[in-house]
Amino acid sequence: MQDLNLSNEPMDIDLSGNSVKEMDISDMSHESIDVPIKKVREKRKPFRFKQNLDLVRGSPTASDHLVIKKFHLKREKPTRNPEGTTRQIVTILILGLIPIFISFIYSIKCYDDINLKVLSETMSTRLFGQSEAIRVIIDTLELEERSKIMIFSGGTGVGKTFASSILLDTVGSCSNVYHYTMPSFVSTFTTDFMVGLTMCKNSLFILDDLTVDDLNIKQQIKELIDKSQKLEKNITVILIFNCHESTKEFIKKCDVSFQSKLLEQFAEIKAIKRFVNFESLNVSHLKECIKQEVQDRKLSDNEFDEILKKFDVTLDGCKGVHSKMKYLNVV
Repeated sequence: MQDLNLSNEPMDIDLSGNSVKEMDISDMSHESIDVPIKKVREKRKPFRFKQNLDLVRGSPTASDHLVIKKFHLKREKPTRNPEGTTRQIVTILILGLIPIFISFIYSIKCYDDINLKVLSETMSTRLFGQSEAIRVIIDTLELEERSKIMIFSGGTGVGKTFASSILLDTVGSCSNVYHYTMPSFVSTFTTDFMVGLTMCKNSLFILDDLTVDDLNIKQQIKELIDKSQKLEKNITVILIFNCHESTKEFIKKCDVSFQSKLLEQFAEIKAIKRFVNFESLNVSHLKECIKQEVQDRKLSDNEFDEILKKFDVTLDGCKGVHSKMKYLNVV
């Protein structure tokens, strides 16, 4: 076997731009690969190594292979910014909701002022036996106070709810008109979603089917008035109390003691308060209600007498006239 003597002189180094020395290699991992020496010699001139290598021709050892290191450049994956992603989602949602919000704002309909002349004429022609109640209602609505509370009180069928219905028809269907009934009002009422109260100059709030025992509404009414005053808006609140229960005798009455107790309960509420007392009806008032129901149809005295036998004006007033007239095939 022939020894191969290699020089100990330093090997030539390529200082050109292709040299490894001139490369900026950082954060690299490496792995080794074996490249046959013969193939390297075919491509390039022989290297002169700084150290002696004992290469034995034909030996199965490392004589036929040169160990060359292969480097890999590690690239860091771009990290996602969760705050930026959240901000983008919120921006998209806001842009999508803006048209919906604008459309909602334009759909809000407010009544500006109540036409009191029309209201007075309508009540006078359709609400029988309650001239004094009509006068108090109109006078109270004419007041310039920002917050007003009217307490309608009286027996069954005397026109309390009917009077509020005429008022609702006068102002029309608007976003600033609210109509509630007991007993669900106490558990469900909130001012959070009353857009009309917030956006409109005036608001009308009606609460029906109250009894003399329903004095626990004070907190809700106070909250309503306070919010209206904070927003510097005008509001009229109508509370409808039924003082007589549907029995043979009047069990409860809206007397002076009841009114005093109610005023005491509402003492903390900063609003002007007016009682509107509805008087009991008589047979002549009941006839007017029936005539209004049949409209143009003329009834004889005998027919009127037969119809009146089906009613108890003392207990029911004009309540149920429409349903009973349909039952009797009169309308």
